[in-house]
Amino acid sequence: MGKNGPEPIDAPPEDVENVVAWCFENRYLDDSRFVQQFMAGRSRKGYGPARIRQELGQKGIAREAIEQAMRECEIDWVQLARDQALRKYGDPLPTVFAEKVKIQRFLLYRGYLMEDIQEIWRNFAD
Repeated sequence: MGKNGPEPIDAPPEDVENVVAWCFENRYLDDSRFVQQFMAGRSRKGYGPARIRQELGQKGIAREAIEQAMRECEIDWVQLARDQALRKYGDPLPTVFAEKVKIQRFLLYRGYLMEDIQEIWRNFAD
């Protein structure tokens, strides 16, 4: 390995094209697969849909691919937001306004949508 990383490999352009084509055929270079894997991983780490959308956009993923993946995913964002709140603030969740605001701020920072956050207390009241 050289000073600035691995040494470049001298390969004919047709070999490079064949390798890239093989990667596409075997879904190693597939934005939709990447988006699905990224969403699953980030949601498991406690991040919400707004934060994940932003991070995917920063990685150069097209908005259409992001939105399609969001529509097709089976992630329960309300449950994940509730799990994050419980992990940080304990069970039962506070119902006092000032404490709820703290939790909302935390979850908004993590990338959850306000309607998902508010749903935690709607379900909690049932």
